[in-house]
Amino acid sequence: MEHSHPQQQPEKQVFDTNDLQTIAHFEKLTHVKVRDYYDHNDRLIFIIETGGLLRALGENGANVKKLSTQLNRRIKVAEFNPDVKLFIRNLIHPLKVEKMDADTPSEGIITLSDNDVKTKGLIIGAKAQNLRFYERVVQKYFPEVKEIKVV
Repeated sequence: MEHSHPQQQPEKQVFDTNDLQTIAHFEKLTHVKVRDYYDHNDRLIFIIETGGLLRALGENGANVKKLSTQLNRRIKVAEFNPDVKLFIRNLIHPLKVEKMDADTPSEGIITLSDNDVKTKGLIIGAKAQNLRFYERVVQKYFPEVKEIKVV
Protein backbone atom coordinates (compact mmCIF):
# COMPACT_ATOMS: atom_id res chain seq x y z
CA MET A 1 0.00 0.00 0.00
CA GLU A 2 1.35 3.36 -1.02
CA HIS A 3 1.56 6.09 1.58
CA SER A 4 0.42 9.45 0.37
CA HIS A 5 1.63 12.59 2.05
CA PRO A 6 -1.18 14.54 3.64
CA GLN A 7 -1.80 17.85 1.89
CA GLN A 8 -0.06 20.57 3.83
CA GLN A 9 -2.70 22.60 5.61
CA PRO A 10 -2.41 26.35 5.19
CA GLU A 11 -1.31 27.93 8.43
CA LYS A 12 -4.03 29.30 10.65
CA GLN A 13 -3.75 33.00 11.04
CA VAL A 14 -4.06 34.58 14.42
CA PHE A 15 -5.02 38.23 14.58
CA ASP A 16 -4.20 40.26 17.64
CA THR A 17 -6.30 43.21 18.82
CA ASN A 18 -4.21 45.60 16.76
CA ASP A 19 -4.77 43.55 13.58
CA LEU A 20 -8.51 43.38 14.23
CA GLN A 21 -8.63 47.16 14.77
CA THR A 22 -6.71 47.71 11.53
CA ILE A 23 -9.11 45.43 9.61
CA ALA A 24 -12.15 47.17 11.16
CA HIS A 25 -10.67 50.57 10.33
CA PHE A 26 -10.10 49.51 6.69
CA GLU A 27 -13.66 48.16 6.39
CA LYS A 28 -15.18 51.26 7.96
CA LEU A 29 -13.23 53.58 5.67
CA THR A 30 -13.76 51.61 2.44
CA HIS A 31 -17.08 49.79 3.06
CA VAL A 32 -15.40 46.69 1.61
CA LYS A 33 -15.17 43.35 3.42
CA VAL A 34 -11.65 42.13 4.20
CA ARG A 35 -11.19 38.40 3.55
CA ASP A 36 -7.65 38.30 4.78
CA TYR A 37 -4.93 40.51 6.16
CA TYR A 38 -1.15 40.19 6.27
CA ASP A 39 1.68 42.26 7.65
CA HIS A 40 4.46 41.36 5.22
CA ASN A 41 7.84 43.10 5.00
CA ASP A 42 7.16 46.81 5.00
CA ARG A 43 3.49 46.73 4.09
CA LEU A 44 0.02 45.77 5.19
CA ILE A 45 -1.77 43.59 2.68
CA PHE A 46 -5.54 43.40 2.57
CA ILE A 47 -7.19 40.61 0.56
CA ILE A 48 -10.68 41.86 -0.19
CA GLU A 49 -13.89 40.44 -1.64
CA THR A 50 -14.17 40.07 -5.41
CA GLY A 51 -15.51 43.20 -7.07
CA GLY A 52 -14.60 45.61 -4.27
CA LEU A 53 -11.29 46.97 -5.53
CA LEU A 54 -12.37 50.35 -6.93
CA ARG A 55 -14.48 51.04 -3.86
CA ALA A 56 -11.64 49.97 -1.56
CA LEU A 57 -9.07 52.15 -3.30
CA GLY A 58 -11.38 55.16 -3.40
CA GLU A 59 -11.23 57.95 -5.95
CA ASN A 60 -7.63 58.29 -7.18
CA GLY A 61 -6.57 55.92 -4.42
CA ALA A 62 -7.78 58.32 -1.71
CA ASN A 63 -8.76 55.57 0.77
CA VAL A 64 -5.43 53.80 0.52
CA LYS A 65 -3.50 57.08 0.82
CA LYS A 66 -5.56 58.07 3.86
CA LEU A 67 -5.11 54.66 5.51
CA SER A 68 -1.41 54.64 4.70
CA THR A 69 -0.99 58.05 6.37
CA GLN A 70 -3.11 57.12 9.39
CA LEU A 71 -1.29 53.85 9.98
CA ASN A 72 2.08 55.16 8.80
CA ARG A 73 2.54 52.01 6.69
CA ARG A 74 2.51 51.14 3.01
CA ILE A 75 -0.76 49.49 2.00
CA LYS A 76 -1.52 46.95 -0.68
CA VAL A 77 -5.03 45.90 -1.60
CA ALA A 78 -5.55 42.71 -3.62
CA GLU A 79 -8.90 41.47 -4.76
CA PHE A 80 -9.71 37.81 -4.28
CA ASN A 81 -10.61 35.92 -7.45
CA PRO A 82 -11.94 32.35 -7.69
CA ASP A 83 -9.65 31.89 -10.72
CA VAL A 84 -6.21 31.10 -9.30
CA LYS A 85 -4.36 32.84 -12.16
CA LEU A 86 -6.37 36.03 -11.76
CA PHE A 87 -5.87 35.89 -8.00
CA ILE A 88 -2.10 35.60 -8.43
CA ARG A 89 -2.18 38.47 -10.92
CA ASN A 90 -4.04 40.61 -8.35
CA LEU A 91 -1.63 39.57 -5.61
CA ILE A 92 1.57 40.48 -7.47
CA HIS A 93 0.14 43.70 -8.97
CA PRO A 94 1.57 46.23 -9.95
CA LEU A 95 4.13 43.69 -11.16
CA LYS A 96 3.06 41.86 -14.28
CA VAL A 97 4.38 38.70 -15.87
CA GLU A 98 4.32 37.89 -19.56
CA LYS A 99 3.08 34.37 -19.00
CA MET A 100 1.44 32.29 -16.30
CA ASP A 101 1.05 28.55 -16.74
CA ALA A 102 -0.98 26.28 -14.55
CA ASP A 103 -1.15 23.55 -17.17
CA THR A 104 -0.17 20.80 -14.77
CA PRO A 105 -2.87 21.07 -12.12
CA SER A 106 -2.21 17.50 -11.03
CA GLU A 107 1.30 18.55 -10.02
CA GLY A 108 0.03 21.75 -8.45
CA ILE A 109 2.75 23.94 -9.95
CA ILE A 110 2.08 27.38 -11.34
CA THR A 111 4.87 28.90 -13.39
CA LEU A 112 5.25 32.64 -13.87
CA SER A 113 7.56 33.64 -16.68
CA ASP A 114 8.92 37.00 -17.71
CA ASN A 115 11.98 38.25 -19.56
CA ASP A 116 12.51 41.16 -17.20
CA VAL A 117 15.07 40.18 -14.59
CA LYS A 118 14.04 43.05 -12.28
CA THR A 119 10.37 41.97 -12.31
CA LYS A 120 11.34 38.38 -11.54
CA GLY A 121 13.61 39.57 -8.74
CA LEU A 122 10.85 41.67 -7.19
CA ILE A 123 8.35 38.80 -7.30
CA ILE A 124 10.86 36.39 -5.76
CA GLY A 125 12.29 38.84 -3.21
CA ALA A 126 15.35 38.44 -1.01
CA LYS A 127 15.85 34.79 -0.02
CA ALA A 128 12.63 34.04 -1.98
CA GLN A 129 10.56 35.48 0.87
CA ASN A 130 8.07 37.27 -1.43
CA LEU A 131 7.54 34.17 -3.54
CA ARG A 132 7.01 31.95 -0.48
CA PHE A 133 4.62 34.56 0.94
CA TYR A 134 2.55 34.64 -2.29
CA GLU A 135 2.58 30.85 -2.27
CA ARG A 136 1.21 30.71 1.30
CA VAL A 137 -1.57 33.19 0.50
CA VAL A 138 -2.55 31.35 -2.69
CA GLN A 139 -2.49 27.95 -0.92
CA LYS A 140 -4.91 29.21 1.69
CA TYR A 141 -7.60 29.52 -1.00
CA PHE A 142 -6.26 26.99 -3.51
CA PRO A 143 -4.80 24.11 -1.47
CA GLU A 144 -4.11 22.19 -4.69
CA VAL A 145 -1.32 24.66 -5.52
CA LYS A 146 1.90 23.15 -4.24
CA GLU A 147 4.37 25.60 -5.66
CA ILE A 148 4.69 28.87 -7.56
CA LYS A 149 7.80 29.08 -9.75
CA VAL A 150 9.31 32.06 -11.48
CA VAL A 151 11.34 31.44 -14.66
